[in-house]
Amino acid sequence: METKRFENLRNRFRYNLKQLAVFERNPSVVEQKSRISIILLTGFIVYALVTIYPCVKSGYYHGVVTNIAIIALFLLAIIHLKLYKCHTASTIITTYMLSFIMFFHFIMEVDWTIGMDAFWLFILVTPFITDYLAGAIYGTIAASSGLLLSLLCFRTSMLNYLQPYGSNMVQWYTVIYLVTMIAAAVISYELTAYQIDKKVSDEKIAYYQAERTERLKKLLSVYESNEQTIRKYKHDIRHFNRVLAGFIQNQEYDSAASYLQEFDSMLEGVTSVSFCENPIVNELLTIYASQCQKLGFKPRIKAAVPERFAIEETDLTSLVANALENAVEAQSHLDQDKRALQVEISFDGRKLKLMTKNPSPNEVSFKDNGLPISTRPVQSGVGTAQIKAIAEKYGGVASFKMENGAFVVKAVLTCI
Repeated sequence: METKRFENLRNRFRYNLKQLAVFERNPSVVEQKSRISIILLTGFIVYALVTIYPCVKSGYYHGVVTNIAIIALFLLAIIHLKLYKCHTASTIITTYMLSFIMFFHFIMEVDWTIGMDAFWLFILVTPFITDYLAGAIYGTIAASSGLLLSLLCFRTSMLNYLQPYGSNMVQWYTVIYLVTMIAAAVISYELTAYQIDKKVSDEKIAYYQAERTERLKKLLSVYESNEQTIRKYKHDIRHFNRVLAGFIQNQEYDSAASYLQEFDSMLEGVTSVSFCENPIVNELLTIYASQCQKLGFKPRIKAAVPERFAIEETDLTSLVANALENAVEAQSHLDQDKRALQVEISFDGRKLKLMTKNPSPNEVSFKDNGLPISTRPVQSGVGTAQIKAIAEKYGGVASFKMENGAFVVKAVLTCI
């Protein structure tokens, strides 16, 4: 039970600080948050300009000076954002400078009839603003300026230079601000995690859409090739029939049999396009069967997969495509007379079973985890690792081994 709770907690806080920082440096995020920061700073500048008038009218020039300083600071922040497009640095610098201005405003205030509580309430919302603008990490760094300000004003002898505050403000403001920082950071983390999830999801969808489009192009190429071959045979079928009839009429039965065998071998050039009911598996088998025929051999394929069953289409695509791609690619390194491929894939209502067997151009070695060591000049091993990961995702297993010079891949997945 404790392990499960820890796992749930780990899944909830699934991104570390480095990943959050990297996300904030993403160009699209920088552009968006820089624009939002400029809009927000412009709004504060307008507010500060509006409040100057009542300060002048009432003779509160201390407030006028503070507002002018804030306007100047925010204008510089906007210029910094325009020039450098760095919302994180701008947020941190601007927030600390604002706290510096507020500190001098507090210690220079001589009119104790002017309540300062409104300023502290504004400071209390700072963590939510900075975390929204700069993310949980940089926003918290920026919001720490308010914590330092409260510690300096309420936890040191500097308190004697300020107008009198209630005991609740003096004793509890720092604690309340710290709690507010934590709450803002958690909210910001969840929003950022959602944005990262959405970005990853969008990229994944785009990748599989592009992959699907590429598969359809290859499949269309197979169909077009088949259509051209069939059209050619349709045009020549009368000539074939006349030659065959001539052999039979002359009782040249051996020649007729040989001629039929030759004609049958010519039909091997037509790629089968119907292996099973599942469209994804059927597409992949058609594409790689066509590649095998271009390499000069016909694969042995046995497929019995229904149109729909409990597996994500992306996982099914990756599983079958990786197994077939590795097998076909290996055949391109063999002499034509040695090329072969056996594929078996079936679903029995509960388990999906996949097996590929093909001659290997090299003896394959294996790691301690059972994965083969790539023999390519640039080693990757991504395909077999992906097969293993998908099998384990569905509570199954995947194995890779050598049998009499042939590389065999087997995977069993529970899909219910």
